[in-house]
Amino acid sequence: MQEQKYNGGSLAAEVLKREGVKYIFGIAGGHIYPLMEACEERGIRYIGVRHEMNAAFMAEGWALATGDPGVCTGTAGPGFTNLVTGLANSSNGGFPVLCLAGKARISEFDRNELQDFNQIDMVKHITKHARSVAEAHRIPEYVGRAMAYCATGRPGPVYLEIPRNLMEQDVDASRAEFQETYRTSSVPAGDPADIGTAVKLLNEAKKPVLIAGGGVWWSRGHAELAAFVEKTGIPVFTRNAARGSVPDTHGLCMGIAASASPVLRQALAEADLALVVGTRTGYTMTRDVFPKSLKIIRVDIDPAQITDQLDVRLGIVGDARLVLKKLTEAADGAGHSEWVNHLREIKNSLVSLAAPLAMSDQFPIHPMRLMFEILRRVDENTVVVVDGGDAAKWGNLVLPAMLPGGYPGVISTSFGPLGVGIPYAMAAKLAHPERKVILLTGDGTFGYGAMEYDTAVRHNIPFTAVILNDKGWGMIKRSEAKKSSAGREFVGLDLAETRYDKVVEALGGHGEYVTRPQEIGPALERALASGKPACVNVMTDPDIGPMA
Repeated sequence: MQEQKYNGGSLAAEVLKREGVKYIFGIAGGHIYPLMEACEERGIRYIGVRHEMNAAFMAEGWALATGDPGVCTGTAGPGFTNLVTGLANSSNGGFPVLCLAGKARISEFDRNELQDFNQIDMVKHITKHARSVAEAHRIPEYVGRAMAYCATGRPGPVYLEIPRNLMEQDVDASRAEFQETYRTSSVPAGDPADIGTAVKLLNEAKKPVLIAGGGVWWSRGHAELAAFVEKTGIPVFTRNAARGSVPDTHGLCMGIAASASPVLRQALAEADLALVVGTRTGYTMTRDVFPKSLKIIRVDIDPAQITDQLDVRLGIVGDARLVLKKLTEAADGAGHSEWVNHLREIKNSLVSLAAPLAMSDQFPIHPMRLMFEILRRVDENTVVVVDGGDAAKWGNLVLPAMLPGGYPGVISTSFGPLGVGIPYAMAAKLAHPERKVILLTGDGTFGYGAMEYDTAVRHNIPFTAVILNDKGWGMIKRSEAKKSSAGREFVGLDLAETRYDKVVEALGGHGEYVTRPQEIGPALERALASGKPACVNVMTDPDIGPMA
């Protein structure tokens, strides 16, 4: 009886299947076709996008929506290089993404053959782990190891390339080395002595503040975060992948942890203790918001991050979920109602200042009116995605994070690549088809992924993008206007009043064009009810930028 054989693509796909992968994102190519075919045969759905950068962003979006590794692929040469921006963003943000790339046949290396390129030297500095497979029967070993690297410790992207001859090569089943498991669930839980010291400091604090970052999400610690907050009564600010771990509507959540937030700045200026869990300083939350006199407890799975940029009173090396669980078990439940009410008053005063603008009937449309109309349609089962410059700042100012994994966007990393919005929105809908997905994006940013509406239509992925259309690169325009001489013309910052809604309609989606404030609500309702990938193209006042 003839022994069963696997080709290289099937070996890789088999490991992905065993590791629970449901989707793989990429563009077809001869170097990777055996992998694509084998994934479909095993029930792993191949989502063919229109640009590999968006495949990498969809893999990130999947990770941000589920906490599980996202998988992307591209053929050799230019297919690979198109993935690099996404991998760099994953590296910066600590997203578990596995990139399986094609490679020229080994016999073609360094012979100027089609799409032969030194890929691994280009990518090894922006990944946790980068390897090239040398023998077909070892493909399972390499794929399994790649999954372990990207999903354990501090998450991050991993790159694995498989030469075409190995991807196509048949291997006898007896030589295919599969393991039962490739990842361990064991993680550090913090030194018991450090936990005890932390509890003492927390119990003594009169005005404590908690800042929760991506480590909470990647450790799947959102339930433990909520339990800790509710037992101790400590007010919490969330950022990056932790947005929504405690909903912004929760009485103890004070919103986004960002330097631009007056609430955070005032809270830290008055606080006597800050518990910082699973996040790094920089970009949207810089070190200067932490007063030198402030006592800081910092929790991180990476020991090197504990003292990065901040003097800490105590550092705890451990998984955010387990550390929060231990702190909850030992901490007092005294509460801090007076302190919390004080911060709420600051937060509410800012809302009161914005209220008149939220009801503005001015023409062109005030961006705050657009935010208010979107806000009215965000419920506890809505994923909000933000992309762009001004659009993302308006969104962060107004739109709430309502559920764990429910607020991904360009602000999820300091790398800040525009164009993540449409891929993130599609990935969120694939991950949670029962949820409403609303994307807020700018007109400039929309152009990076507009053709992915073709992808969304082909794969029946309905979401609604709302374009804050100010006919230009608004954030740059405003920043340069402050520096430029009077009367000097802008260079490359103006865009046309393009009917992006018509583009979406031509690709099979639902389009709405809005020029008056009274039209916004009905247009949003029609788009959300269409059951299609939708676009609401809203013309806004180009002279009004975000307040913070």
